[in-house]
Amino acid sequence: MTTREDCVTLDAGDPLAYLREEFLVPAGTLRFDSDRLGPLTRGVRARLDGFLRVDWGTDFTNDGRHLAEAAAGKLAPLLGAQAGSLGFAATADDAIGALADAACASGRKRVLALPGEFAALPARLGTKGLTVTETEAPEAQLDRDALLLLRHLDPATGALRDMAALAAQAREAGALAAFDVSETAGALPAALEPSGVEAAVGRGCGFLGGGPGAPAWIHATGELGAALEAVPAPSALALAALDGALDMFAGIDIAAAGWKARTLTALFLGALGEDDPLPPARRGAHVVLERPDAEALAAALAADGVLAHTLPPDRISFALSPLLLRHVDAWDAAEAVRARQEG
Repeated sequence: MTTREDCVTLDAGDPLAYLREEFLVPAGTLRFDSDRLGPLTRGVRARLDGFLRVDWGTDFTNDGRHLAEAAAGKLAPLLGAQAGSLGFAATADDAIGALADAACASGRKRVLALPGEFAALPARLGTKGLTVTETEAPEAQLDRDALLLLRHLDPATGALRDMAALAAQAREAGALAAFDVSETAGALPAALEPSGVEAAVGRGCGFLGGGPGAPAWIHATGELGAALEAVPAPSALALAALDGALDMFAGIDIAAAGWKARTLTALFLGALGEDDPLPPARRGAHVVLERPDAEALAAALAADGVLAHTLPPDRISFALSPLLLRHVDAWDAAEAVRARQEG
């Protein structure tokens, strides 16, 4: 049986441990919400300072183009994609809209999605002449007229969807597929090209660390490649912040980061005394607990310095960042949950 002392030993041998010092987190605070805004890093602060002093303050020539190229080169290894297949948009909705336009131009007039997974999608795409069909099993309705749009992470359970299998299923049906990888990019290997994923989007905040107003990224190839030229460009300031955040990933094996993330989730569940409800292949960097008092539990944990977020009405989600968190942090957070539940 694993103990807290075992966690201390794991931390002593952790090759990613040095990265913890890059995050500017107040003492006594454990961030289990890094898939949302994410904490500020030293690299972002330094890059923005340099941008203000040099790029903007001295050179007067920066329009964001070289920043986008630099950020794409740093992001590509994390996503398993070629830098030339990546672009940046002002928002993730803009990126999805550009993919939908490209799909429509190639004859796919129908977007298949899960109910509520993209709340603004029906109204936004309806103005473009596209039909959005929300159904519990969108992959079952694939045909030559469809674009399948799914999130990599099931937010209700923390389970990963099999992008490779879904992309293959779409190809076999003559459809196209795109995935939102916002909640997993930077913590788990996406392996987009090896998985046969032709299109994906993601926010630049969260595990990637781009902060408030971070640009979204877009991966588009094949019939959807035209989306790269259609996305509204983000601001140079937003790109500078993301560029600084991505410096933290230099030299990191993203597969090793994913292995640590899954180890952290296993430790968290073990310390809670709960069996993992997901098979190993579907477990990522999140633990989602169903609790009738989820909102009250999250508020109590915040008072203890453990920050998580809720999924109304009855779920609380813990994002276990392999770059930010130690093994002992996962253990201590689980102990805090147990104490609040038993108190």
